[in-house]
Amino acid sequence: MLLRASGERDDRAYELSAVTRGHGDSGVPHSDTIRALTEATVANRWDELAGLRESAATVLGEQAMVDVLTVAAAFNGITRVADATGIPLDDNVVPATEELRAAVGIDRFDYHEKTARYDLAAAS
Repeated sequence: MLLRASGERDDRAYELSAVTRGHGDSGVPHSDTIRALTEATVANRWDELAGLRESAATVLGEQAMVDVLTVAAAFNGITRVADATGIPLDDNVVPATEELRAAVGIDRFDYHEKTARYDLAAAS
């Protein structure tokens, strides 16, 4: 089952490793602005986020800025639920995402490292 546009094909080239590296051009328009909003949201840097929201609304538009923040917050929660319950990838997803997971380095993901990087233990 696909949700709306999720099944539509996009043949543009994206540099997915820019997402996990935290820098570089991913090929997504305004990726630096989107990255800054996302990182400030996940890291609970609320003072920084206030200023970023204003500049992002100018660059992206008000609705797109709200959309970015909504997706960042939702995915942060979704990943925590998946991690907490130990939800594995579906069998048919493993081979289909092998190249993607290697490109972005997601197989090297260490939840404890993420917690330390964003100091999430102190935030709770």
